[in-house]
Amino acid sequence: MADEQLLTVASCLRKARRVVVFTGAGVSAESGVPTFRAAANALWNEVDVRNFAYPDGYRRNQPNAWHWYSSRATKAREVEPNPGHYAIVEIERHAEEFLLVTQNIDSLHQRAGSKNVIELHGNLREARCFECNVRSEWIADPVCPKCGGLLRPDVVMFEEMLPAGALEQARDAAAACDLLISVGTSNLVWPATEVPRYAERHGADVVIVNPDMEGQPWGHHVTQLVGTAGEILPRLVRLAWP
Repeated sequence: MADEQLLTVASCLRKARRVVVFTGAGVSAESGVPTFRAAANALWNEVDVRNFAYPDGYRRNQPNAWHWYSSRATKAREVEPNPGHYAIVEIERHAEEFLLVTQNIDSLHQRAGSKNVIELHGNLREARCFECNVRSEWIADPVCPKCGGLLRPDVVMFEEMLPAGALEQARDAAAACDLLISVGTSNLVWPATEVPRYAERHGADVVIVNPDMEGQPWGHHVTQLVGTAGEILPRLVRLAWP
């Protein structure tokens, strides 16, 4: 990648008053968290998505589905944030207004130090009950300690709605920002894909950081930086704030 292109984006970042960073599984993959799709270690290569990631399949496939998610939660706690996560923390520290919108469920952004975070797809920090909605720690069996109902991961499964207000808040921030940086995501999964497109349609500069640009948004206000979060973002931060 040309240094001139990075310098241009760094200048844009330094001048931006309102910044949104939008992240996907590629950021966590650099920490050793398997992606769900489109990679050699993708989780949906090892299990049938219908049996685990849909509410009806999850209910039918107990206790296997519970133990599978529990092991994912354990893995998320064992890995560490990477340089991409820490670079995003630095961007938040310098920006006048900042919002991190993530599709990731591993809490690595928060562990790195990110503060203003919207988790579009929930998280693996806790479980919650299908019946009474109470939160719970990850325990050996998926039985709610309050009502005896079925516990589940506190994530958004297929065919479920996103957390109340999360997408709306993300869209509003994207529509009002000066700069949106999309990192480690294909920008193809609806409705999350609307976030960077909102920013571009409202005239913000959009920077896409990803190793693969196939199918990515493009336009007059879109700059594509080919590479991983851990490679590109620290360089960008150093150039923006030497």
